[in-house]
Formats: sequence, structure tokens, C-alpha cells
Amino acid sequence: MSFLLSLSNFRSLLVTGGGILVMFLVRAVLAKRRRNPRRLPPPPGPKGLPIIGNALQIPDPNKHPWKVYASLCEEYGGMVYMTAMGQGILVISSLSRAVELLEKRAVRYSSRPSIPALNLIELDNWAFGTMPYGHTWKEYRRAFHQQLNHSVVARYYPIMVEERDVFLRELKETPADFPEHIRMFFGKVIMRTSYGIDDMSQNESFIHAAESLVDSFGDSIAPGKYLVNSFPILKHIPGWAPGAGFQKAFKKAAELGRKAVALPYAEAKTGLMQGKRSIHPSLAASFIEALPDEDAPTRQEEETKAMHVCASAYVAGADTTVASATALVLALASHPKVQKKAQAELDGVVGSGRLPMVTDRPSLPYIHAIVKELGRWYTVAPLGITHRTTADDEYDGHFIPEGTFVMANSWAIMHDPEMFENPFEFVPERYLNNGEIDESVPDPEIAAFGFGRRICPGRHFSNDGLFLLAASLLATFDVAPSKDEAGNTVPLSLEVFSQLVAKPLPFQCNISPRAGIGKVPEEIDIGLG
Repeated sequence: MSFLLSLSNFRSLLVTGGGILVMFLVRAVLAKRRRNPRRLPPPPGPKGLPIIGNALQIPDPNKHPWKVYASLCEEYGGMVYMTAMGQGILVISSLSRAVELLEKRAVRYSSRPSIPALNLIELDNWAFGTMPYGHTWKEYRRAFHQQLNHSVVARYYPIMVEERDVFLRELKETPADFPEHIRMFFGKVIMRTSYGIDDMSQNESFIHAAESLVDSFGDSIAPGKYLVNSFPILKHIPGWAPGAGFQKAFKKAAELGRKAVALPYAEAKTGLMQGKRSIHPSLAASFIEALPDEDAPTRQEEETKAMHVCASAYVAGADTTVASATALVLALASHPKVQKKAQAELDGVVGSGRLPMVTDRPSLPYIHAIVKELGRWYTVAPLGITHRTTADDEYDGHFIPEGTFVMANSWAIMHDPEMFENPFEFVPERYLNNGEIDESVPDPEIAAFGFGRRICPGRHFSNDGLFLLAASLLATFDVAPSKDEAGNTVPLSLEVFSQLVAKPLPFQCNISPRAGIGKVPEEIDIGLG
């Protein structure tokens, strides 16, 4: 009898549980229909498997995934939609589609995914580039833009020029170390611009700390790198548990981040309080001098914002600009005709009595075209930083659900043969018409710095620094491929690491002072001319 009662209860439980399950399924189906009343299909993409979707078809992050996505997008019409464990992923390789979604519909497409690894290293607490779209992000971006927009960036040119002169001296002394010289040039320019700290040894220690943080950031968001990003519940596993080694690594990165954010700001603040003000402006000085009184209710909030925005300046710009400048050296070494043509322009416009300045750019269209072509030919961040939709959307007959991860394949856009003839060749002339910049040719800024409200606010600073370095390098040095033991030229090709920032793989070249050219002021004296 008891057995029959138990069986009866079990059957009742099954009926009840099954009813509840059916109810939830019905509600889910009805909710889906309310969100997608016209029952539009998702954007086109390969068919996935039950539960895991396209997880096994997601490109290997270590094998240039932007190239794989570009092929898929070509197959499916400029965009491809995939799912992985229920998470929708939309990749766009068409400029028109990127503009339509990420710019014209920016309100829905401007947020960022919540990535468990970023939570664990605490980067999304202060780096506004990874923050979700909202009030805090808007406040941080506005503060950053006020300090580095195109109309005020010129006040930082003296810092660029001072560090440019140091760069040229060091490059003459040890030309084989050009990657390190480039790294320190941009690192010190950005650190001095952010904090106004002129102590070079101190700046170098801050630069090393910030670079380690940038590496941790790129490593943490690489698709497929950490299982915790696919299964967020794993972030609650204690560090001592088997397979939880990532916890220790992220804890170390978080501590490094706290120091990288707080220490240089504290140093800048102490220096201002002690009257040790740099002769040049800085973000930190501007923010600190504008802070409300100590007892004001908004003081803490405003100071936290100032500290975070200063730190974001380095994280957002140093790695990408250094990588671009390194690719520039490779491009010049590989294209001697481009180099000679640029040097002829410099000799005719700037002459031999001084070095070029950023303000010479309107008179140096070929150098300007080289920098533009560099941004197209070498895509520093091929897939950019992922966007996240904050509302359901309908586009081109397809339904794009809220919460979809959206990636713009900048590499594919910049190498689209329908936009750029011979897209894999380095041809600055494509940006010129009758010796002037041809505004009808798509500028690499359409994709190189992101899209819509997430476009990089430091792009003007980055472009100006890169132009100054390019013009100064060409004015004072010749760059050529290295030679092997038999005296044969070693061919160069653009090969990059498969990372968020696709840094060029190490290469060798010969950098030597231009013979008979006396362009450098006496106080710099790097022995030219």
C-alpha cells in the first residue's frame, strides 16, 4: 500500500513538474513571439548543434580569427550570426552594415559585454573603454574628450617634440633597439600628458606597470582563452581548487591595476601640492585644479573620475600606437620608393635647418598619406572591442536579440577590394589626387578607431604623435631591410600576433642616418650633417 502511495505521489510529482516545465516553455515561446512578432529569422550563419550552438565553429583566437570571420561574412552577405552556449554573436565585415548598426542605431549598439575575466581583474571598474553604456561611461568619456579633443590636443605638442628629440638621439646610438625606442617614446609622451611627471626613471616604472596591465587585459578577453568567460559561475571557484589557477593570475592583475591607477595619480597630486608643477599641461593637473572643495559632497566622486580617466588614457593608447609605429618601420623598410618620395617632399618643404612639426602636415600631403595608408594596410585591432546590444532590433529582414555580442571586423573592411584597389599592397598614393589629400577616398578612421559612440576619443592625439614620429624618422634616417651573411636582402612581410592588438612579429632592419642631411638642431646633436 505504501509503495502504491509512493508511486502515486511520484506520478503526481511528475505531472506537476511536467506541467510547470510546459508552463515555462509556453511562457518562453510567447515571450519570444512578443519580442519578435513577425517571427523574423536571425541573421544568416552556419547551422549549429543543440545547446552548444556554433561553439565548435568559433575561430581559434590564436589563428587570426578576423580572417576566418571575413570568409564567413563573405559567404553569408557581409555579416554572420553564430551562437555559443546560448550567447548570440554577430560579426560584421561590411562598412555599410557597420555604419547602419553601430552608428545610426548607436543607442542600441553602444554597450559592452560583461566579461567575467574583466570583472576579476577589476578593469571594467575604471577603464571606461570596457564599461557598459550608461551614466558613468558618459561622464568619463566627456571628461576625456574635454582634455584630448582635436581643438585642444595641440597644447601637448611640446611634450611630443621633447620626447621626439630623445627618441632620435637614442635611435642613432642603438638603431637595432628601435622597438624599445618606439615603445618608450609613446609611453613617455602619454605618461607625461596624463600626469605631468617629468622624472624619466619614474615614468619608466609606471610605463612597465601599465604595459603589464594592458597585456592582462588583452589576454583576459581573448575568445576561448579562459573557460570562466563561457561559464561565469566558475568565477566563484576558490583559487586553491583544481583548475582555478586563473584566479591567482587575475588577482595579481587586479592588484597591478590598482597600483597602475592610483600611484601615478597620487604622485601627480603630491607634486602639485608641493609646487612641483610641470611646465607643460597634463590631464591630471587640469582635473585636480578643477576639483570641488575637500568637504564638497561630490569631491570623492569627481576625484575618482579624474584618477580613472588619467589611467584610461594610457591603457587606451600606448599599446596600439606603439604597434602602429613599429608597423610603419616595416612598411618603410619594405618600400624604398615610398621612403625616397617622402624624403624628397620633406627636403623641399621643411628644408635642412629644422625637424618637421605636426603643424607641417598640411604642407606634407605625402607624409600624411603614408600615415593614412598605414592605418588601412596595418589594422592594429582587427576585431576591435566587442559591442553588446541593449534592446531587440530588426535589420534587413532579420531579428537581432537584446544581449547579442557584435564585432566589427575592421581588418576585413580595410582590405575590402571593392573599397580599395589592391588592398594588401602599401600604396600611399591611393589617398592623393594632384598632389593633395583626396577626401573622396575612405579614410581609415572609418573603421580603425571603432564605430559610433564607442569610437576612440584619443584618436586625434594618436594620429598627431604618429605623424610627428613618421615625418621625423624619414627626415633624419634611412630604413632598409637587413642583409644575410652573403649580402642578400632579407625580405620583409607583415606578420602579426593573433591578439586583441595585433602587434607585428619581431623583425630586423637597418636604420642609418641620412648622409649629408643637417636637419637636427645643435642642442640635439645626433650627428647628422
